[in-house]
Order: sequence, then structure tokens, then C-alpha cells
Amino acid sequence: MKYRSRTDIFASILESVNNMDGAGITTIMYKSFLSHYQLKKYMAIMLKNDLIRFEEERRIYKITDKGVRFLQLFIHMNELVGVNKDQ
Repeated sequence: MKYRSRTDIFASILESVNNMDGAGITTIMYKSFLSHYQLKKYMAIMLKNDLIRFEEERRIYKITDKGVRFLQLFIHMNELVGVNKDQ
């Protein structure tokens, strides 16, 4: 796997939680290819900036409207510059 920027990692985490049910920490960790330590660091930043939210009662993370917008812009920018996700 190539080196990823912080923006790439944020997008990876957002893609992991971008569904109706949200996702738990282990699911996000595996889908994002991050260690628990790395994930906690990024999740703290994303929670602070309202890109994701934590539902205490179900112990899951969900994407916010701001997070959806971030992900849409990220995908659109990669399309504009011709970045292929598989490379």
C-alpha cells in the first residue's frame, strides 16, 4: 500500500462509516487499514471537526452531513485530477 495523506485517511474512515448502520471501531480499523492507535488519533480529529459522531447507546460511529460533504468533495477532486483509486 502506498503512503497516504491525512486527507486520504480521513476519506477512508468516512467511507467505512458511510452507511445507514454506522460502524464500530474494529470495523473501521480493518476497512481503513489502520492500527488502533492511529485510528484513535484520526477519530479524535474527526469528532472535533464534526465529520463523524459517536452514538453512545449503540457504541457506533456515524458520518455527519459535513462528513458526507467532505467525502463527496474528496471523490470529486480525485476525479478531476484523474487519480485512480486502485493505483
